[in-house]
Amino acid sequence: MIPITTLVHEVARVFGPKPAIISDRWTVSYEELDERINRLANAYRELGLQHGDRFAVMATDSIEHIETALAICRAGGVYVPLNYRLREEEVGYLLSDSDPVLLAVDPDYLDIARAVRQKVTSVEHVVVFGAASDDALAHDDVMSRGVTTYPSVELHPDDVVQIQYSSGTTGLPKGAVLTHHTLSSRTAIGLVESGRFASDISFNNAPFFHVAGSQLDYSVLVKGGTILRHRQFDAERAAHALQDLGVTSAFFVPSMINALLQASEISSLDFSKLRLIEYGAAPMPQAQLRAAIDVFGCSFVQLFGAGTEGGMQAILPAEDHIVGGTDVQTRRLSSIGRPTSFTEVRVISEDGTPVSPGEIGEIISRGPANMREYWGKPEATAETLRDGWLHAGDMATVDEDGYLYLVDRKKDMIIRGGENIYPTEIELALCEHPRVLEAAVIGVPDDHWGENVHAIIVTRPDETLTSDDVIEFCRERLASYKKPATIEFVDALPRNASGKILKRELREPYWKDAGRSI
Repeated sequence: MIPITTLVHEVARVFGPKPAIISDRWTVSYEELDERINRLANAYRELGLQHGDRFAVMATDSIEHIETALAICRAGGVYVPLNYRLREEEVGYLLSDSDPVLLAVDPDYLDIARAVRQKVTSVEHVVVFGAASDDALAHDDVMSRGVTTYPSVELHPDDVVQIQYSSGTTGLPKGAVLTHHTLSSRTAIGLVESGRFASDISFNNAPFFHVAGSQLDYSVLVKGGTILRHRQFDAERAAHALQDLGVTSAFFVPSMINALLQASEISSLDFSKLRLIEYGAAPMPQAQLRAAIDVFGCSFVQLFGAGTEGGMQAILPAEDHIVGGTDVQTRRLSSIGRPTSFTEVRVISEDGTPVSPGEIGEIISRGPANMREYWGKPEATAETLRDGWLHAGDMATVDEDGYLYLVDRKKDMIIRGGENIYPTEIELALCEHPRVLEAAVIGVPDDHWGENVHAIIVTRPDETLTSDDVIEFCRERLASYKKPATIEFVDALPRNASGKILKRELREPYWKDAGRSI
């Protein structure tokens, strides 16, 4: 397949002056973007970036970040996106693991770059998306050094182009190795399943360092559409942007949609140009989905994937988002959909055989979107990729029509007295309560049962709940052994930049002195 950075170059020749990316601060056209990518790629080569060298980037979502990623690829390097919310020690681990020769950062993260550079000797230059300093080159100055001609670098489909680190919600992050073929395949799947048009103004709110963020942006660029990017998500500002800029498609994680629904002027805004909202990365309670469909009045599509390792695996299309339909249609609102194009998906039991409809098993997938390997971790690779099938640890059931129903992450499963309990089922039940805004469920140590169910709840603004209220609500909806044994009320749940709840942080206080982890 043709590399994404090459496709962007070809698209720029067609759409020239058309806006490619609109950011908080400025707008860049396709012809300007392509020239800037050429300049950066040539300048990086002059700075010593060789074919296959890693180039790490720790930055928020901006034109500078996106053009840097595409320039790294065009220069033959390997783009290593870093979560900008990580602490110094965590950044140091990722840099030590990937050994980049260059590191680009926002000004806010320059101090972290300085600190980790003392320990990570592979980094030869630091580039800052701001003013130069004694120990950092300015992004614009680097760009000015490069010529505008397309770099004379031969790119092959099997070349490594990106190392995408997992979020580390259950342990140390691992780097998924993606080739040009992998990246282009994921983009092609997105184009086929979601549909993109040159007339689109697409508002992407998944962080660019996250697999969904970059893939969604690439699918817009290769079709000649326009990307809208904000550095940070703000519900009030995002709601007005949907109206004021005539956004036609958008991606939000469910927590963002929840925040949008509570925006002060949401009911008075005009979303008539919005044709599609895509969502994913976390389950969405049906009550929230129904409210969103009512407010925005557009099509909704759910995207589900194996994250860094496998890209998009399943899609619940717009025609399956029917509110107030038959029992079958209502049940499908709880589904993650059916397998995407070019992807084989199975749900298997512990012995590797396909499960019967309704039985819980592990989702495995095979196709061109799967990673090649984990960076420098052959044992983890062998455990996750078996005979070409990706085992990402997601548990699900499948119905007679091939629709998948996510149950939980295998590692999040609670075992109470020998019974397997899946937190997602309980979380969705809790979120049906009209006074519950968000909920997370974890297993905590229990001397009698081994583990027991603990619910952590965020109530809606100006609402109150008691533990008795919650337990009574659950009694009508869940089997007795699944009901939370203990309940905790908090102001907010810890999340990573991708919107996923950090279950590891929630578990830590309960397990640190238990002498065991399960």
